[in-house]
Amino acid sequence: MIKELWLSGNIIQYDLQRKKVKNINLRIKSDGTIYVSANKQVSQKVIEEFLISKSKFILNALEKYKTASKAPLKQYFTEDEIRFVITKLCKEVYPYFEKRGVKHFAIKFRRMVSMWGSCNPTKGILTFNTALMFAPIECVEYVVLHEFTHFLQANHSSKFYEELALVCPKWKVYRERLKKINIR
Repeated sequence: MIKELWLSGNIIQYDLQRKKVKNINLRIKSDGTIYVSANKQVSQKVIEEFLISKSKFILNALEKYKTASKAPLKQYFTEDEIRFVITKLCKEVYPYFEKRGVKHFAIKFRRMVSMWGSCNPTKGILTFNTALMFAPIECVEYVVLHEFTHFLQANHSSKFYEELALVCPKWKVYRERLKKINIR
């Protein structure tokens, strides 16, 4: 159900969904649509207080999406090519990680809207976003190394970034480049 709220001098509309969730969840899509999900037990007043507490975040996100370039993304690879490139990179970097104790891995691909990749260390599964076809090769290499590093450190602690820096010293540069690619 569509609701309206006065937020820092602006009227915003949001789509409120009542679900079996523990928390109030907020999602803002690149088209400016705001989605809120909350448990049926949560009052409208509590939801509005939550949104008001997040007003800076909401307004910044809406402004970011409003000013985001609508220019088409530069495509470096086709979807088939990016699957091949990532598979090849994984095979190339595996010997280093195998020496560090990584026993096996499987590769999956899917379209994701907020992540470039993920790693499930317990199952040995690396999942890569097919939207990496819009990233230059050095950024693709960074994502592969980033996800493999999760086999050594399953979090984003300082130790994780120390490990990542050993195999990808310019990881911060590549991460910043990826942040500029709007895949939503």
